[in-house]
Amino acid sequence: MMQTRAAVLYEAGKPVVIEEITLDVPRQGEILVRMEAAGVCHSDLHVRDGSLPEPMPIVLGHEGTGIIAEVGPGVTGFEVGDRVVLTWVPSCGRCYFCQRGQTHLCTTAGAMGMQGTLRDGTSRMHLGDKNLHHFLAVSCFSEYVVVPQEGAAKIPADVPMEVAAVLGCAVLTGVGAVERTAGVRPGESVAVIGCGGVGLNVIQAASLSGAYPIIAIDINPEKLKLAQSFGASHSINSREQEALREVRRITQFGVDWAFEVLGNPRTIEQAWSLIRAGGTAVVVGLAPRTSTITLPAFEFIIEKSIRGCFYGSSRFHADVPALLKRIQAGRMRVEGMVSHTVPLDELETAFERMRRGDGARTIIRFPSA
Repeated sequence: MMQTRAAVLYEAGKPVVIEEITLDVPRQGEILVRMEAAGVCHSDLHVRDGSLPEPMPIVLGHEGTGIIAEVGPGVTGFEVGDRVVLTWVPSCGRCYFCQRGQTHLCTTAGAMGMQGTLRDGTSRMHLGDKNLHHFLAVSCFSEYVVVPQEGAAKIPADVPMEVAAVLGCAVLTGVGAVERTAGVRPGESVAVIGCGGVGLNVIQAASLSGAYPIIAIDINPEKLKLAQSFGASHSINSREQEALREVRRITQFGVDWAFEVLGNPRTIEQAWSLIRAGGTAVVVGLAPRTSTITLPAFEFIIEKSIRGCFYGSSRFHADVPALLKRIQAGRMRVEGMVSHTVPLDELETAFERMRRGDGARTIIRFPSA
């Protein structure tokens, strides 16, 4: 066992508490990772604020990078000192969905996420005699974490921390939404509602796919300006402009693809309204679990479609190396995606900034980085 500082959420709607907790050594097939940086994502905020119910108490964080400090029995392909990116879908490779190539829908990983445990159904984190729950089998708002070996991918030691920190969620989800979930083709039109970390990667991937026009929609002028630097051809401030009217002014009939990246029922409905006959709305954002949407059923007759997108339909262990090669070759950018860097003690400040919609991604930087 060892001691580590971690951000513990005892009750939804209350601030996280930075505690010194006990962390077990890695068990069969697990690794111990010393965290360098962790991205603060809307999914963490949803749990913090109570719109995404999770078992409590829990250590949040699911996007990050670090260095392996110890390997458990049965671990293959990893050594102490390896630098890794973490994933919140540590696919088993054996379940129904993994066998069909849909590793992002792995039922084993899903069970870990629902139960707040690792694969054997237990926790590695404790505070006194109380067990703490894992968030999505990661819980990287902690200086050290224990994760399944399937929950990590090795990366070169020289990858900048800011790149590595957001690669496992924001980049993978946004790029995957365009390239794997939707398969956007050259010349197709795209609207993106929400220009945070994931939305910027949707815009970038759409641009790389040859889409045009690419319409960024947000209420924050700074985010819209940043979106244009990532490839948006047009921008709409939906606080000042009527998005549907502006989209139809640009495209005449509506867009081929509308990506909703906020997880808000109203903006999901808005995405539907923005697509043309035969177009598709893609829901990338994570909506509150009990929320519902209302769509005009008659419009299915004109072949409008809506589809979900989980983790960009990604294949983590194949996609991370491929994305890194594109970034290192200058074919994709990450600069500007991270707007703030703070220590773990300022996690609540990062949450408040996210509520206000200020900036892009905030990352937590740990003392070891």
